[in-house]
Amino acid sequence: MTAAFDRIIVVDWSASSTPKRGADSIWIGASEKGRAQPLENPPTRAAAMDRLRAQITDALGQGARLLIAFDIGFGFPRGFARTLTGQPRALAVWDWLEARIEDDTQNRNNRFQVAARINAHFPGTGPFWGRPNGCALPDLPAKGRARVGHGLAELRQTELICSGAHPMWKLYTTGAVGSQSLLGQAHLARLRREFAPGIGVWPMEGAAAQLVLAETYLSLIDTEVRAARGYPCKDAAQVDLFARALGLVDLGALLDAPADPATLIEEGWILGAGHQAALLAALGLTGG
Repeated sequence: MTAAFDRIIVVDWSASSTPKRGADSIWIGASEKGRAQPLENPPTRAAAMDRLRAQITDALGQGARLLIAFDIGFGFPRGFARTLTGQPRALAVWDWLEARIEDDTQNRNNRFQVAARINAHFPGTGPFWGRPNGCALPDLPAKGRARVGHGLAELRQTELICSGAHPMWKLYTTGAVGSQSLLGQAHLARLRREFAPGIGVWPMEGAAAQLVLAETYLSLIDTEVRAARGYPCKDAAQVDLFARALGLVDLGALLDAPADPATLIEEGWILGAGHQAALLAALGLTGG
């Protein structure tokens, strides 16, 4: 059964510490009934969130159902949330981060300091790692191999079925999904509070709300992205094509995550994990 959404937005997030446009910055793609809408490339996270708020307000005002998929992690491996917040719930981590992350209108932020503070909650060294040269934080190792005894898995269950997925613990250099996720979860916690009760976070809260937030992994459609022409950069192609694919695929199947409720509530799930072939088929390709 297809889960019906009138509009779909896909966001490629960024942890840049300065305003930025073009490659490796924030891109927003959208589709309505599978038809692509104009791409947007806001230079800062604050500008991106303002744009999303405007689109949400417009959709809710028209009675439209809206799905917003973010290319960040919504949860961390089992055990993280309970140790940090006392609750085995990803959304408790969101609230914890919102109270501590500082991220101004020019992208200046304290994510490395917050990660070091989180590491101090765990035994041994870690789990977070990676920082710029000159950023001296004793509780945040520069290299992943310097971690020991923190007691957490490297990957979430959903990441195990997504080829090439980077661990949430990585904060610096290529594939630093951890930095993007720390900043993104803090922003989404605020968004969730602002638009309550008409907002839901999938899979933690299901997908029945008028506005649904979901995590996704844009590399699931890289076969199509590599063949795409006419885009200013790979990021632009990813959000445009992914938004189109989500508008054409059977979303009911994608929203049926194959994991136990406790895992979904604490770790979350990647929308499209295990459904690469269906996403590509929606774009007119075959493969997996």
